[in-house]
Amino acid sequence: MRIEYPPPQPHGEIRRLLPDFFYVPGTARMAPAITVNRNMSIVRAGDDLILVNPVRLRPQQEEKLQDLGRVRHAVRLGYYHGCDDLYYRDHFNLTFWRQANSDFYPPPADQLLLEGGECPVPGGRFVEFSRSAVPEAVLWVPYNGGLLLSCDALQYWQTWHGCNWFGRNLLRFAGFRRGMQVAPTWRARATPPDCDPLHWLEDDFQRLLQLRFLHFMGAHGDFCPDNAYEKIAAAVTRVYPDIDRAA
Repeated sequence: MRIEYPPPQPHGEIRRLLPDFFYVPGTARMAPAITVNRNMSIVRAGDDLILVNPVRLRPQQEEKLQDLGRVRHAVRLGYYHGCDDLYYRDHFNLTFWRQANSDFYPPPADQLLLEGGECPVPGGRFVEFSRSAVPEAVLWVPYNGGLLLSCDALQYWQTWHGCNWFGRNLLRFAGFRRGMQVAPTWRARATPPDCDPLHWLEDDFQRLLQLRFLHFMGAHGDFCPDNAYEKIAAAVTRVYPDIDRAA
């Protein structure tokens, strides 16, 4: 049976941000006239590549990806991401990681993403938003003073690159601003009805803030180097002012 994989969407070239850390600035079409940016992070461990929030590439860039190393793992960190995961799993015979219920898109997990469980990055670890109504996790990478990779929960916007006029204004209307933030649309989906939005996810963010890192990249927005922990701690405290007293 022939599978019709989603074709590559407009994207840029592979860019090196840190030693053994790269990314691709891509795009996602939210509606016929609405486009926002979408990032794929690439972690290199020895000769192995770990793709985080995968984005399908044009053939020329896919060849350059393989020049970096062997594509061995793909990681889905957010529920509404994953339209290109099946393509990568089928074409690279890699190990695909996701949370148990993160099944908005195929394929099923080859390896379940679990907090405290195995991690495709040597020395890395996952933190799950265990109380979220939609599956979401972050990946901590112990390189270069610590690197935190997110999907939708945390986003850092310095520019609106990859977003068309409608996309930029949709984000602004939804409450997105420049700088680091707990994404307002994700937070609304992650907090179940009738639960206190000021406290429901505090425990999850408290565990996240126990990690130490300098750098950050989300599935949307821009790369935040050098002082990401301070920016994330401030963004979380704005939304959850009692975070230091969370259990």
